[in-house]
Amino acid sequence: MIGKAANLRRWASGHLGQGPPPPRGRRPRTDLRPVAKAVRWSETTSPFHQRLVYERLMAEYIRPEKRRDLKPSAYIHLDPDERFPRLSVRGPEADPQNLYGPFRHRKAAARAVDALHRLFPLRPCDYTFEPAADLALGLGCVYAQVRTCAAPCLQRVSEDEYRALAVRAAHFLARPESRPAETLSWAPPWVAAVAGSCGLVVEPARGAIELYPVREGAVLEEAAVRAEERRLAQAVASLRWPAPDPPRDDRRWLSAWLHAPRRTGAYLVVAEGEEGSAGLAPRIAAVADVVT
Repeated sequence: MIGKAANLRRWASGHLGQGPPPPRGRRPRTDLRPVAKAVRWSETTSPFHQRLVYERLMAEYIRPEKRRDLKPSAYIHLDPDERFPRLSVRGPEADPQNLYGPFRHRKAAARAVDALHRLFPLRPCDYTFEPAADLALGLGCVYAQVRTCAAPCLQRVSEDEYRALAVRAAHFLARPESRPAETLSWAPPWVAAVAGSCGLVVEPARGAIELYPVREGAVLEEAAVRAEERRLAQAVASLRWPAPDPPRDDRRWLSAWLHAPRRTGAYLVVAEGEEGSAGLAPRIAAVADVVT
């Protein structure tokens, strides 16, 4: 039995004691006293630290994809190097290259794709074609008729111009700071490129701020920093994003934490070259003021 408890005594009495009788019609709680041999616990300093310790322990017993409480997140796939790039929705098992997210589920990612099509007229179809001005496939397409697609199949744009459009869409997805505020309803601030990405969990703790570096979906607790607010600049300067050893993928539970309604911490996408820079400290301080 593994759990997260704010009060260890209450948790133990609820699982190892008789407890109050259950409401009518509900099955009584399983009494674990005949089989329990020991109670072990770890002290944590913040809600995110508690979640991290819990997830590391759970990973020793159950693979994340086998857990019912961790729903698979979804991602947007866009490869600008394809001949005719298109937006599509992929699951967490896909290759991280050219993935952007995470989104709560596939429906949220699909809504984001629809919104992106209004900003960037990329083709919504998955057809294979050779461009021609009289191509029947394109002439009969509703998206081409109403001009919501750049219609590379009908040669309305050149292949280079179309790929440049896809590059702009990929940059829009990869850099949250470049997106206008009105996109937050369908592209949360943590949606960014998965491959090569860095992030930072900012968690308020008692009398301090905890900083947990994240690299390509792996939480680097070995590089975490805890600092008082007055020493935040020095703490940020000491932050590092090493390759996780051993390799691990925390994207599934990180997505659940990001979408949790009572989340106390915040997540910052760290741009390339911003790691440990002086410009990162004001961003952390601003977020810390909001979450506290």
